[in-house]
Amino acid sequence: MGIEGSVGDMDDEHWRRTLDVNLTGPMMITRAALPVMLERGGGSVVLVSSTNAMAAAPLSAAYDASKAGLNALARAIAVDYGPQGIRANALCPGWIITPMGDESMDELGAANGIGRQEAYALATSDVPLRRAGTAEEIAYCCLFLASDESSIVSGTTLVADGGGQAVELTSRMFAAGSV
Repeated sequence: MGIEGSVGDMDDEHWRRTLDVNLTGPMMITRAALPVMLERGGGSVVLVSSTNAMAAAPLSAAYDASKAGLNALARAIAVDYGPQGIRANALCPGWIITPMGDESMDELGAANGIGRQEAYALATSDVPLRRAGTAEEIAYCCLFLASDESSIVSGTTLVADGGGQAVELTSRMFAAGSV
């Protein structure tokens, strides 16, 4: 959940609501699950964050802060509960084809006179894989982090964005053929 606004424009209620939904909610769910995990001798917590945790978007102060908080929460859980066999990680998707992604693409498309598919192509034009992910791909990432196949992985962030975070965008203007 994200309500648009810069720090100077964000009212307290919208700030609190965004942090309550995106950060406090996952903490409360994790807190409720911890006794069962501890009783079983371990478990895995997967917090779904966002690439906005690592790179800010315009007018997204509360959303960006809440997602960065999820990454920190995963590290804190890993440190505090790792000795009892509980792992915790954050998953940071980039653009994913979902109703929320579609809504953003419809807005981008309307602003540029293009359709939804063209908007996804525009939004991912600097992403190395040149496409948005699917909900199924993110589910597979969650499954991996929750499974025994990732039994040594804890306190970290898995970025699932088609390589978008790997791109240093300010130099793109100097890339061959773009000037």
